[in-house]
Amino acid sequence: MKNKERDCARRLRGNGWSVRSIANKIKCSKSTISNWVRDIPLTDEQIEKLKSNQDRGRAKAANHRNAPKQVWAKIRARAFESAQREIHRKHSLYALKIVGAALYWGEGYKSGRCTVSFSNSDPGMIVLIMEFFRKICKVSEDKFRGALHIHPHLDVDKAKRYWSKISGIPIKQFHKSQISVSKASKNKKDSLPFGTFSIYISDTLLRAKIDGWIKGVEKW
Repeated sequence: MKNKERDCARRLRGNGWSVRSIANKIKCSKSTISNWVRDIPLTDEQIEKLKSNQDRGRAKAANHRNAPKQVWAKIRARAFESAQREIHRKHSLYALKIVGAALYWGEGYKSGRCTVSFSNSDPGMIVLIMEFFRKICKVSEDKFRGALHIHPHLDVDKAKRYWSKISGIPIKQFHKSQISVSKASKNKKDSLPFGTFSIYISDTLLRAKIDGWIKGVEKW
């Protein structure tokens, strides 16, 4: 009986079967199958096919609804949705002042005394900081200036229209675009299809206020 199983195992191995598949087929342990077929070489094509089958098997197992990956994905999704509901859509102006000051503290331009400037590639951050500038800082629309920093192979006009819509700043109030590859983003040529957007406000008193709010947040 063992000889028959051994012959079958060697034949299947010659046809490119994996040790695991042969063991499942003839109901033997993988270690036994491995000993029986270890002298049978596989072609490059058979090896590549085995790798592909293993990858498909792993992907299928990972996507099963009871797989750890899927279970944790559901847990994370519930935590995300619950946390999102904790932040009320209609937040108070005081909360917006704290959030805006903290955001500027982390991402805003802090050199000099006369310019308020904020740069980012995340449209959500641009929307939030513009709400801060408009509702808390009371900046008039004609004082806003925008600027685009973008890689040379990307569509500059499309990016301008995109950031104008996100920020609400008319394109006619944009400075000249900076078209170059920065050291920080040279390996991210296609991860920022609309480049980075900068907001400028020339206002010495506003800059002093924002610095004061940041110091207040720092001592909170």
